Amino acid sequence: MEKLVIHNDITKKLNYFIETQKIPHIIFYGPSGSGKHELLNYFIEKIYKNNKTFIKEHVMYVNCAHGKGIRFIRDELKFFAKTNINNHKGSIFKSIILFNAGNLTTDAQSALRRCIEQFSHTTRFFIIIEDIDSLLKPILSRFCNIYIPQPLINNKKVCLHNYNQIDISEVKPMLERSKWLKKIMNSRNNYNSISKCKVLSLKIYERGFSALDIINYIENVKNLDREIKYNILIFIDKMRKEFRNEKLLILNILNILFLRKKIDLENIISI
Repeated sequence: MEKLVIHNDITKKLNYFIETQKIPHIIFYGPSGSGKHELLNYFIEKIYKNNKTFIKEHVMYVNCAHGKGIRFIRDELKFFAKTNINNHKGSIFKSIILFNAGNLTTDAQSALRRCIEQFSHTTRFFIIIEDIDSLLKPILSRFCNIYIPQPLINNKKVCLHNYNQIDISEVKPMLERSKWLKKIMNSRNNYNSISKCKVLSLKIYERGFSALDIINYIENVKNLDREIKYNILIFIDKMRKEFRNEKLLILNILNILFLRKKIDLENIISI
């Protein structure tokens, strides 16, 4: 597969941050399909020298698509940020990556700002977002803001989601995560009790997945009866509005998929 070289100027800037050991908090913003995720994945791998153990221990992925509130910032995110690590005389730091951060409530964004101020000496924050105006100005002022335009290929702006010649190595981290989740979800016979589902839900959460990732898996799975699939999706859609705890929501979805043998459409609709 032909290697697609894009955003060289931005890559050089990221490399400069690493070479000078002056890595700021960064917001990667721009339209869908511009390569924001690929650039950040490249950056994280360079920071931690492609050491998967370091990345697993030092990087937290957070999907804010559910409009996470102030409790999440105070409890989950702050807990990770203040956890002690061996920082190798300051050369290693933790990273918190926030996707769809514009969906954070105003209070949550204010709490995030305070968290950034408190833990900047040990933690870097990276945000991926399309609309930078959805973030509070006090947050923007604490970040290096890098605009990622859709790349020009053959003198045309291209959405990478639709470009079929992109080098697979550029999206390898995302593909590996997707493959892991698919393998776990296809091993339902190994999770035949609520205690096993609880352990799995924690593992899924700690790997940076959200309930939306599981919903996306259900939508695309092919070996599930069409009617059952959409009954499950309807049930989850109604149920998730009642949850504010992401881990608990994931556990309940696993309970539906692995432990409930049949979902009655009539009961779902009446919920």
